[in-house]
Amino acid sequence: MKNKLSIVFPTLNSEKEIIKLLDSIEKLGLEREVEVIAVDADSDDHTIEILEQRKYPKIVKLPRNSTKGKARTEGIKAATGDIIANIDSDVEILDGWHKAIMDTMNYGDIVAGHSPHPERGDIPRVPILIDGQDITYPACNIAHKKEVFKKVGYYKDTELAEDCDFNYHCVKAGYAIQYNPKMKVLHHHSTDKIGFIKQAFIYGRGRWELNKTYPKLKDKHQHGLGIRNWVRLGFGFLGYLYEKIRKK
Repeated sequence: MKNKLSIVFPTLNSEKEIIKLLDSIEKLGLEREVEVIAVDADSDDHTIEILEQRKYPKIVKLPRNSTKGKARTEGIKAATGDIIANIDSDVEILDGWHKAIMDTMNYGDIVAGHSPHPERGDIPRVPILIDGQDITYPACNIAHKKEVFKKVGYYKDTELAEDCDFNYHCVKAGYAIQYNPKMKVLHHHSTDKIGFIKQAFIYGRGRWELNKTYPKLKDKHQHGLGIRNWVRLGFGFLGYLYEKIRKK
């Protein structure tokens, strides 16, 4: 029996970004092959209208201020596929993405893909190695067999580092996270100066949450030496301190 893929993504006032995602799904004809689930946290712009106009997405509605972790979990629970791909509302799926997932699932249970910005390329990450595996693959482009959630559980109800947290539990449960660069999306997140700072700040807050929850992770961060990476780490450290002070 052929495996079925479900795509899950959270939305909140995503009218400016979601059209690229939906257009890419239709360009590739994926709406005829896969289940598409949008989980909306009470958007008050035209997000729901845009989704309803396309007809095929299944829409799960959550209360305002629901976290990304909660949204991903509810989308997974609503999915009927054997394989579930988590993405973000600001990605554009490229040709070969679906095939790369299905091919990798012939020998693995989890696969993470390549998610560069369309103009600036890869945004540097600071890997965290657990049992030799990087747990920082983002949930903007990762897929799991449904049985993984049955064994490990679901995403933590948080807005910060819900993906790293879940990856950690998957690795500790004995799963290997495969990487397939052909599983490619373009991630249209903001990369102007303000967007860069905000992203790094949130990133730092998430790292504090991870270190607080799993103290042994403090020694597992693999810091790179690139200038852009160190600048990002600087703003990330400010976010780290902010979260630390805020939670005292």
